[in-house]
Amino acid sequence: MAFPTDTVFGVLARLEDEAACRRIYEVKGRPEEKPLQVLVADLESALKLAQLGPLEGRFLRLVEAFWPGGLTVVVPGRDIPSWISKDGSVGLRMPAHEVLRELLRRVGGYAAATSLNRSGEPPVRTAEEARAFAVDYVFPGEAGGLASSVVDLRTGEVLREGAIPKEALLPYLRDA
Repeated sequence: MAFPTDTVFGVLARLEDEAACRRIYEVKGRPEEKPLQVLVADLESALKLAQLGPLEGRFLRLVEAFWPGGLTVVVPGRDIPSWISKDGSVGLRMPAHEVLRELLRRVGGYAAATSLNRSGEPPVRTAEEARAFAVDYVFPGEAGGLASSVVDLRTGEVLREGAIPKEALLPYLRDA
């Protein structure tokens, strides 16, 4: 399923549905070594998927500041399937799109996702562009703008600067 988000158009599948998740890789032409992110409806859903340990305080400060919104946070995962991430980590994001979060709540609180585009090409911004992809359903609408920023909380690195400037993220990535 393709869905407009607050950042870019995304393609989603149930996390537990291996065939649907593998289809995302096919639609994008994406190497399976690259992990999918997981969109969450709420903080409770995120915490079910994360194994934070000593990172919990930093994680909570970061998501309190930037969720819902354009931030994906990579953390150690809890029981993350290998078709989502080969190393057991998980990139979590709570979108600032209430309709999408309601959909996520209705399917258990989370779904595997990534931007809808051919790997290495610009992300899709409109439903019309999304219909060019072999997805089962395209929700109407337009995406909000820049791709999410991605931080790896395990290393304190900003992996991708996107919707949130790197300078705004750095204070949250230092030891507190």
